[in-house]
Amino acid sequence: MNTTLNRRGLGLVAAFALLLAACGSDAAATETTTTAAAEQSATVAETTTTTTTRSADDGGVTITKDIVYLEMNGHEYLLDVYAPDGDGPWPVVIALHGAPVFKDNTHTTVVAQAAAEAGMLVFVPNWVSEWSSGQTAEFVRAEAPAMPCALAFAQQQAAGYGGDPNRTVVYGLSAGATSGAMFVLGPTRDLTPGCSTQKPPITPIGTVLGDAEYFLHNASWWDGAFDRDLEEMQTIVAETVDPAFWNADLPARIRLWAAADGSFPRSFDDPWDEDGWFAQRDPDRTIREDLDELGELDDGVITYVDEGLLLATRLQKAGIDATFGILPGGHGATGKVPELVAYLLDAAGGS
Repeated sequence: MNTTLNRRGLGLVAAFALLLAACGSDAAATETTTTAAAEQSATVAETTTTTTTRSADDGGVTITKDIVYLEMNGHEYLLDVYAPDGDGPWPVVIALHGAPVFKDNTHTTVVAQAAAEAGMLVFVPNWVSEWSSGQTAEFVRAEAPAMPCALAFAQQQAAGYGGDPNRTVVYGLSAGATSGAMFVLGPTRDLTPGCSTQKPPITPIGTVLGDAEYFLHNASWWDGAFDRDLEEMQTIVAETVDPAFWNADLPARIRLWAAADGSFPRSFDDPWDEDGWFAQRDPDRTIREDLDELGELDDGVITYVDEGLLLATRLQKAGIDATFGILPGGHGATGKVPELVAYLLDAAGGS
């Protein structure tokens, strides 16, 4: 059974209440839920790596820094591992940072630390080598090759840290969520040459993505890219939000969220203007039709709330166990760590 979603009528999911005390907030997430798809199962061979490790200051977590997992275009791509003390087996998280930052950004590290304290093995990769001053279709495509390698490498290494690669969750915030959705939902997950493993990754069983652009509504970031290469940008949007383009092998659970402040709003006058920015993203009008049905065109503004709501609704209609939550505060992980860790545990199938 599909559940209708809208900003004004989201049901509360009790499973996400009051997990963890660190970085708490004084408001709970609101949720809506549908039935689960079948979980994926596979095995991988254990591999080993030699790195220098240090113990975290507290929380019973060991952090392993700066492991090379990919060499591409003359750049070394590095990742960090946050491993709980103990034997496991721990669910595995691939945590994708936002932009224009890298793996050591606080918004990523606080979630990685808290998730490891909660009993998850977290890999935090740099998934870009540098940031472009101007977004293009080529740049968007260039962001993607590292992600399949990071996933496959983490799953190959997981057993050595006490992790269970069959319970892998992809996590992304902001640009990490936008590109994470392209990776998880898109049609291919091919490994690039230069990856430290060439064994294909196991399909993640869960995904947690937040405060992201799924149909790229922002003017200053994306209008120029659409003007330069309309057809390719429309294909990029479709690969994320159009079920006809989705990978046949999707995670069983997808948890989406957006900040309550409605980050990065963009106004519109007539959404049905076929010469407007909305039509660039939506040549077949289905994005606008779905948002109109949800009542999300009434306020004349598009934010990350609308983008997350659209994607969650379409995932639900496709039979995926998808939820959408509105978390307190503004853009970023600040004040949301307990809720984000709760999402991760739930996406991994529970603690």
